Amino acid sequence: MAAQYTIKAPRKNGVAVKKPGLFVRFLKFLFPWKGDGVIDVIRKLIFLIALAVFIITAVPLLMDVYSMYKDQWDNERLIQIYNPEGSTGGEKTGEILPSFKELLAINPETVGYIRIKGTNIDYPVVQHEDNDYYLDHDFYGEPNRSGCIMLDYKCKVAPEGNSANLVLYGHHMAVGTYFANLKWYWDSIYNDYDNPMSYYKEHPLITFNTIYEEAQWKIFAIDLFNTEERYGEVYNYNNKHDFTSREDFNNFIIDIMDRSDVFTDVDIQYGDEILTLSTCVWPWRGDMENVRLGIFARKVRPGESTDVNVDAVVRNPGVYRWQWVYDNVNGGNWSYSSWDRRKLLSYTEEDALKDGYTFIS
Repeated sequence: MAAQYTIKAPRKNGVAVKKPGLFVRFLKFLFPWKGDGVIDVIRKLIFLIALAVFIITAVPLLMDVYSMYKDQWDNERLIQIYNPEGSTGGEKTGEILPSFKELLAINPETVGYIRIKGTNIDYPVVQHEDNDYYLDHDFYGEPNRSGCIMLDYKCKVAPEGNSANLVLYGHHMAVGTYFANLKWYWDSIYNDYDNPMSYYKEHPLITFNTIYEEAQWKIFAIDLFNTEERYGEVYNYNNKHDFTSREDFNNFIIDIMDRSDVFTDVDIQYGDEILTLSTCVWPWRGDMENVRLGIFARKVRPGESTDVNVDAVVRNPGVYRWQWVYDNVNGGNWSYSSWDRRKLLSYTEEDALKDGYTFIS
């Protein structure tokens, strides 16, 4: 008959030692414990440090993923609610458009809707009494790190008319939502070697409807701006909402075009309404949070075609940057304005003579 063996429980001073529970054994495996050797303590500390680093990096990522899906779900509902088809066909009536009534019932601070066909940009636009609230609140008024697309609080949308330059802000979310897609306008200028400026060529039009009027807008400039004086010039493109005169308008457009990375075939004149889209970008260094991207468009005029000759777009050979860029990226300094001011229809020969400008032949 085969011998039978019995495994006896550990004993201490003749008394059986109760085996630790699973939770205690887990803690002893994870954390330094009385009786551990030096090597075991070091191993556990290294593991705990690595675990902490993983949690610190993983939690924000998981929050971003959750936020992305929540934003998509919420916005899909808003897209379904907003349906401009068959409302006024662009006719200005002075009345609130029927397509906005459900959105206004959810959020009375709704002032418009922006859509760029073929991109992720498809959002209602809101306006608060400041530019801070919608940085971290969603369309429903709930705290949300993605915020909303918002109109500058100093801009006016009204039945009798709008501010001459409507400035919209939106976050550049890492997951590609809100105004993140705008970065491709700038990136494709320099990084698309097979088809430079391809993103502009594919998306030269913006649909931005206010609660009173539907409209299309032709993009005419793509600019980068510095926001910190320690890096050089700070050009307050987003603080110009109205123009005091033809000269004031012309000077603003010339400033924008000197700083634009592209020259398009879109002409501009005093009296045109301007739309500015603004978001953060990191074109050269990921730690530089002082750079803003501005996309500038002008409203399609009554009776004008929405067609744009995108093949005529060219890169600005001498973009006006701020000093940090000259010191760290491009070298040299800005030399002269190379935009053809004949595209500025309200700029006359008398203006050129006064400015010492010679029209490009």
